Amino acid sequence: MKPLLLHTSLPCAIVDTAALGDAAAAGESLPADGSASLEEKMCFVLQLLEHGHTGDAAMLLDTINYNPNALTPALYTAWLWLARMSIYIGRADYLMAGDAAERSLRALDAVVVKKGDDFLAVLAGIIYNLADLYYATGDNSRATKCLSKAQKLYERLVKKDEARFAPMLTYAVEASMLIFSSRNKQMEVFAHYHDLTEQYSGMVEGGNRDALAQLVDSLQKEGDIMLEMGNHRDAMKYFTKALRYQKRISSEMGLKELSLSIGLARSLMRIANRRDQADQLLASLQPLALRLGASDAQAEIAELLDKKDKNNRIMTLLKGIF
Repeated sequence: MKPLLLHTSLPCAIVDTAALGDAAAAGESLPADGSASLEEKMCFVLQLLEHGHTGDAAMLLDTINYNPNALTPALYTAWLWLARMSIYIGRADYLMAGDAAERSLRALDAVVVKKGDDFLAVLAGIIYNLADLYYATGDNSRATKCLSKAQKLYERLVKKDEARFAPMLTYAVEASMLIFSSRNKQMEVFAHYHDLTEQYSGMVEGGNRDALAQLVDSLQKEGDIMLEMGNHRDAMKYFTKALRYQKRISSEMGLKELSLSIGLARSLMRIANRRDQADQLLASLQPLALRLGASDAQAEIAELLDKKDKNNRIMTLLKGIF
């Protein structure tokens, strides 16, 4: 996906951006005496980002966002965290991007009058960035839903200011086509593994134990693809079936069982009446991952538990705002 054009979401355009742009391009800083207004700082952040000075922009954003004495309007705070989210996405730091998204949405939720182009522009930017975040992390189901919402918002905004918002509407449409194309490729890959599963199933039922491992791998691939496409109940069935066949190979809980169980937990997390079961499963897998010395699995389990709560909070905030 193409990165969000942050200038389309900036809620203030009342300062001399040309002068700030020249300063940003030259690698200069704002006046050290603190005389720069909040609007100037926000516009300077934008100019820094547009001139490739991401590190300087991040430092300035953190200075503003973590100032305990600042009385920043909620809409401005939402944009500042949106800008930070964009930086995190650009760095592929998706955990922190999710945290920035939640902070941005909480600020937006605090806006008293939830209407107007600036409010909708920030909201559209957050949702577009969420789509980018979910697409990058393989959650195409959520990415598709977010893109649909972002596209609707940009369609409304284009009617009021075509010059400002038309580029982002184009980006949202292009991203939708990208994900649609990706889903077609996923279905092609799924069809391939489905054929393999049928083949290995026949061999196993015919008494060929050597085909068991290939059958388990094929079922796991099917589960992974269903997860990415958002077919969580189907994914649950494939991981459950893979675990059942894996028990024929080994009665011990090893790395393969751990990997399959994490996949099962991922699918359970997205099924409303199975989320508690997912939590229990992940909790039971933590000591196993520790015993096996599977540091990657330990990190994945911890991230899943944190990400579950964060995603739930983000979706709840979105429903309350839009």
